[in-house]
Amino acid sequence: MKSMELALNQIRSSSINIRLILLGLVGIILMVTGGFLSKDSSDTKSMVRESNRINVTASPAARSYEENLEARLANLLSQVKGAGAVGVHISLENNGLQENARNVVKESKTVQEKDNAGGIRTTTETKESVQVLLSKKDGIDKPIVIKETKPIIRGVLVIAEGATDSIVKSNLIKAVEFGLGIPAYRITVLPQRR
Repeated sequence: MKSMELALNQIRSSSINIRLILLGLVGIILMVTGGFLSKDSSDTKSMVRESNRINVTASPAARSYEENLEARLANLLSQVKGAGAVGVHISLENNGLQENARNVVKESKTVQEKDNAGGIRTTTETKESVQVLLSKKDGIDKPIVIKETKPIIRGVLVIAEGATDSIVKSNLIKAVEFGLGIPAYRITVLPQRR
């Protein structure tokens, strides 16, 4: 009986040792990778930031996604023949979603115990830890974004000088419909006050 208990203890300690070695290797890999990432050139970091940025031209005053989209759309619509000066308002349903890169470590431990009556009790303990991966720029930690969902557009209001002409109005609706990928019933085009 003692030899069996001794064998079980050796198995438990060897499996724990293997887990500790694996965790140590994972830790070393993370430290090496972290050191490698912090030593990367600014080009690599700018590529990560560039891919995670919203595809809108940056302005000196940090404007929101909505404001940038409105400005770009107004600029494009003002180039439509007969449109004249154009103002745009975009209504968003939400702010979009970002999925951040995470480091998930799961650890599971199973223990079997025998009692004096010969019964076996099995206990399983599971631990999970989650860390959001960060990148550092100018001394500021920011999460690494792996997926970004842009906000859903609820509706668009366009106010244009030339909207009194039905052809210009139709062209503006088609341009917004095509440019933003939203149906025509979510677009309102009104003439400017004179």
